[in-house]
Amino acid sequence: MKPYLTTISIALIAGFFSGYLGNVSHVFLASDNSEKEINTKQPHRNTKNPFQALEQPDDLEYQIEALQLKIDVLQHQVKDLQDFQDKTSTLSQNNKQNNPEDSPNHKKANSPVSPNKEILIESGINADIADDILRRLSQQDFRRLELQNLIQRSSSTTRRQYSMELSELNKNKISLRSEMGDETYDKYLYVSGRNNRVKVRSVMADSPAESSGFHADDIILSYDDQKILNWSDIRAATIKGEIGSYTNVEILRDGEQMSLMVPRGTLGVQLDAVQLDPEQ
Repeated sequence: MKPYLTTISIALIAGFFSGYLGNVSHVFLASDNSEKEINTKQPHRNTKNPFQALEQPDDLEYQIEALQLKIDVLQHQVKDLQDFQDKTSTLSQNNKQNNPEDSPNHKKANSPVSPNKEILIESGINADIADDILRRLSQQDFRRLELQNLIQRSSSTTRRQYSMELSELNKNKISLRSEMGDETYDKYLYVSGRNNRVKVRSVMADSPAESSGFHADDIILSYDDQKILNWSDIRAATIKGEIGSYTNVEILRDGEQMSLMVPRGTLGVQLDAVQLDPEQ
């Protein structure tokens, strides 16, 4: 699954830059051709690409902003793909295991479930708050689609305004986790049948993880007192702090909670996503 998502991400980014460079070349070629037409007094031909969604603005500053916006959109798409991978990776992992029921604390993952009121309430969210969260998430999704539509059909002046709003919207995206808090979101993931823990699949040789005492099948609960619910939490946590300094990592090994001291930076483990009842 990971190579497949990586290929999709690379294809999206490569396709975008290919199209962008092609459009830039078109601008310079059009400029050169216009001079030749003036000299030869030949009628102007419309060479506009019919498949080009947006007109090329003359403002270089705007072109840079538009480029940054498209990069933001691509990054958002890649993040969605990564989230989907994190939601579904347990399915393939369970298929590889001969006896998935051997560990009584692990619950077999089901297909990803979209947020709904019943699951939020079961996770401990008040009904009115659940309605409010779902409504604001829906409003955010609609506004994102609306802005993308407006950008396609607007003039360069208003297009810049919509582009900036969309970029800001993507940066300040409302998420269930931020709305619910780590503890409630943890329960929500479990109740909805999604992964809520990461387990060490293997420890790399001569890595900080090996020297710190990590074992295969250790479940990482927290890193530097930050709750770990998915692999992206580990990635974000290990790029913080000063290289060489040490921090604590809480793990679960054979049902017992332990604390390990690890140097900040690359940990050196391969991870799997698993489910674990937060109340155990």
